Parts: sequence; structure tokens; C-alpha cells
Amino acid sequence: MSFRLAARIAALFDGTVDAVHFAEHQMHDADIAVQSMPYLKILSDERLKARAEESQRRFRELIAPLAGATFTGDEAMTRDELVRMGRFASLVVIGRPGADDENISPETVKAAIYDSARPVVIAPPDVKRGPVTSVVVAWNGSAQAARAVSAALPFLKRAGKVTVMVADAEPEDVAAPLLMRRLGRHGIAATVDTAKFGALTGRGRGRALLAYAKDKRADLLVMGAYGHGELSNFLGLGGATAKMIAACPIPLLLAH
Repeated sequence: MSFRLAARIAALFDGTVDAVHFAEHQMHDADIAVQSMPYLKILSDERLKARAEESQRRFRELIAPLAGATFTGDEAMTRDELVRMGRFASLVVIGRPGADDENISPETVKAAIYDSARPVVIAPPDVKRGPVTSVVVAWNGSAQAARAVSAALPFLKRAGKVTVMVADAEPEDVAAPLLMRRLGRHGIAATVDTAKFGALTGRGRGRALLAYAKDKRADLLVMGAYGHGELSNFLGLGGATAKMIAACPIPLLLAH
């Protein structure tokens, strides 16, 4: 999912992609239970090898045709190295985490968002083709939201429809008029809309935002990433940011 979306974004902006195959578990990391049963270790190692080969195949299919594209996939790739590489990118594209070992872990998503110092796009499992025509910006006047908007400017300039959504506040109270002025100076004709989420939990607000983006037929959702610890367990717990990462059906651009 990440390779497909990265290739799509690069094509939109005549860019390129530095693709990375990162396995949460390496062959030498097999747990004690697997090590005690040689046949299970063989199966585990074969699965990891197959995943690496699949990444290479997908790179050749989706990304290699882009001028300047690179692939990094050796066993020395660690989470820290992944974050370090991300710091030199315009955008970090990462697949949605899941509950099984085939998907990236929540901790890696957390590291990408909070440690790479770059905007991060979470790729949904079903990546659609075509341009980004409708964008929803979740705006609350925070530093995180402002950074997310700055990172999203190239997308906003190309979108035919940009909706700035303010939840449970008056637009003036969160400086939405100043945001609109800035967007206008970039030639972006956005509209402001308000929504009433009320006294919902963090996850409830996340669900409400998902429903809002669906109603607007958005191709991209832009929002700030808040908190730190909540992401560690977002597959079962967490707030609005966590809910969005775990369930957003469209590309989600985050900045902290």
C-alpha cells in the first residue's frame, strides 16, 4: 500500500521515491518458541524472505520506472535508520499498521510521525488511482495543524475542492480567517465549514471526522498529529489521531 501511494504521489508532482523494505522482525529475531522448534523457524525465515522478495517485485513494478528511484532493503535496516532516512525526504509515506506481523507496527508509525521531523502520509489498504481532487483539512488553530497545512500546500493547490473543517468552535476563535487568507495568497479557493462533534471521546471524534471526510468525498485528509503515548496502543485504545491512523480509508497526511 505504501509503495503504490508513493508512486502515485511522485507521478502527480514529477518526483521520485526512495523505497524501503523494513521488516519489524529479522530472521535472527525469532522468539524462543520458534527457536525451540526448528521447523517453525524455517517457516518464519521463509516468510520474511518472501516478504522481502515481494517488496522488490513491487518496487520494480511500481517505483523503478520513476527517474532517480532507489530501493533499500538489506537486513541492516532498523527503525532508527528508517527514521534517519525519512528526515531527508519531502514526505514519508507509510502503510497503515495492522494487528499481524505482515503489517508495520504502531511503534514504527509513531517513530515516523514524532521523530522523522517530516510530514507523514498513512496509506490505506485500497489506494485509488488518479489525482487528488477533494481535500478536507481538520483545523483547530494548533501548531500541529499549521504544520500539516504547510506540508499539504502542494496537494491543496492541485485540488479542485478544499474544505477547512472546524469542529466545536467558531472559525474566528481558531484563526480560520487567517488560514483562509494564507491559502488565498497561494491561489487556493477553500471554504470553511463547521461541525458539531459535542462531548465525544477521542475515538468518537475520530469516527465523526471519518464520517465527515466520507460525506465530502475527500481524496485526502489533512490534520495535526497530537499526543505521544496514545499511539503506542492505538489498535485498541487511543484518541482521535489514533482512530484516524487505524481506520482512515483515504490517504491521511499528518504533521506533528
